[in-house]
Amino acid sequence: MCRSVTSAQRCVHLLERSLIRAAVVKAPRDLTAHGCGYAIRLHGKLEAAVALLRRNAMPIGRIYEIGADGEYREVSV
Repeated sequence: MCRSVTSAQRCVHLLERSLIRAAVVKAPRDLTAHGCGYAIRLHGKLEAAVALLRRNAMPIGRIYEIGADGEYREVSV
């Protein structure tokens, strides 16, 4: 989860330069307090992505994974 679309875009740009596939998406309504927000969708490499973002002092919000049942679960990395 990201605080703004600009923050999400900066994170995605950094990830893609490091060959980690990512995209900016609208945050699921169930996961936002006000029904709006942005998130980064990763295609694998969660630990590497989080480490890269932390090394570059990028803001990281909550991290969720989508279960087989389609439900979101918060995870810590």
